[in-house]
Amino acid sequence: VQQKLEKKAGDALSESLKELMRHVNFSRITIDDICEKAGVSRRNFYRHFRDKYELLSWIYDEDFVRFSVHHDEWTIWDYYPAICRNLYSDRSFYLNAFSVDGQNSFRCRCTELLYPLLMHDFGGAFDSVEDSHFFIDRITNATFDSFVRWLSSEPCMPPDQYAALGKEKTRKLAAGILKISEKPAAEIK
Repeated sequence: VQQKLEKKAGDALSESLKELMRHVNFSRITIDDICEKAGVSRRNFYRHFRDKYELLSWIYDEDFVRFSVHHDEWTIWDYYPAICRNLYSDRSFYLNAFSVDGQNSFRCRCTELLYPLLMHDFGGAFDSVEDSHFFIDRITNATFDSFVRWLSSEPCMPPDQYAALGKEKTRKLAAGILKISEKPAAEIK
């Protein structure tokens, strides 16, 4: 019963922050704003979360859990359409979330959540753990930036179309990189 009540309060706070972020910049939202909208006391808020950043991080985790059932045989491209649909389904919230900087930023959380999926797909391509971290960080940053650009565009391309386009452009880019990497280096005269 206690867990149900805690989950209910967490969900109310989560939905309150999401609703506020659809209209107000995260930096201007206070704990009082969140609590008032959720019908939850400040004291109850602090029973669940240290601050609004932790609540925001919890939202990312809860949203990610919706499509993160792991399948050993899947690649990142199997997850990608669901990720795109999730971001698109609450565009105004995520556009605001993209602007939050710091340790609980969506960019940091995206990197943490996507890292195991990318490591599963590309981990064997790197010579060391340091190389894996370096390149996977670059891949997640590029992916994150492409999400921001996509969701900011008007009209916004439908998520399944965007996911298919992202996969196709990445395939073409990889083929182009492979082609030029096989070409002998030009001699400097």
